Amino acid sequence: MKSVPNKGYGCFALKSIPRGTRILADEPLIYVKEQAYYRADIEREFEKLSAADKKLFFSLYSAHNQDPDAWPKEIHETVSSRERQRIQEQQEARFSDKPTVTSIFQTNCMPKDTGAAVFPHASRFNHSCNPNATFTWNPAIGKETIHAVRDIKPGEEITLAYCDIIHSKPLRKWELKHYGFTCDCPACDATDPWAEKSAERRAEIGDLERETEFLSNMREESALLSRQYLTMIKLLIEEGDYSARLATA
Repeated sequence: MKSVPNKGYGCFALKSIPRGTRILADEPLIYVKEQAYYRADIEREFEKLSAADKKLFFSLYSAHNQDPDAWPKEIHETVSSRERQRIQEQQEARFSDKPTVTSIFQTNCMPKDTGAAVFPHASRFNHSCNPNATFTWNPAIGKETIHAVRDIKPGEEITLAYCDIIHSKPLRKWELKHYGFTCDCPACDATDPWAEKSAERRAEIGDLERETEFLSNMREESALLSRQYLTMIKLLIEEGDYSARLATA
């Protein structure tokens, strides 16, 4: 782990890491069982931590001090009062002039069971829309695991995708805004010829996922379904996406 300009800290390979290697298995530092969590839920769990773990929690990155003018000013009238409260709490954490329990949690949390958790070491990995590693909660061992999805060279930064990489570039930009940064990976670089082809592949993968899901739900055992899955597999391999999405296909 070392400092990265404009990105805080990041994790780098000390030696060659073959695709499929488990890089990390990490236990949760703090876990909130509710998927739609509130500030009180996070603070309740935070108070259960030891003094040392509280210090460790506050050493993690916080996407606070964001510009209020960069965010919508109004919450739609159809939004429920409970959800309105949750949105306001998260906005307050983003606009705060210092790190808070909420800002650190919502910047670093990962899905776990029915809720979300912060993992002290997994939180140190930076984002890329073209990542070389993937993360998932492994209930069999009770840990968050990170695996290489491409061969990683010595000195190369190990990256994860904080959002669904088949989403369009504008949608990814909005999703990543919640973490307080704008991505500059090859898939987001308008000057990179690969990015345009990658965007076409990702859009086609998304279309195929929706079509195959529809046909599978209809119990449609057809040559068309097989061809669609084979096309999806081909596109994923071309994209270098050896994640669970490829395994599912």
